[in-house]
Amino acid sequence: MSVTSADGQEEAVTVSRTESADAQGIRALITSTDQALFGRINVIHFL
Repeated sequence: MSVTSADGQEEAVTVSRTESADAQGIRALITSTDQALFGRINVIHFL
């Protein structure tokens, strides 16, 4: 699968299933900017 950015760059990505054990790693990707934009994010809700 590939995704294209707003400036037209294309990059290949690998998609896989996730599970609740991945929540800490996913949580580590959320920045203070993300929280300012979207509020507190419940990672488990997305899984």
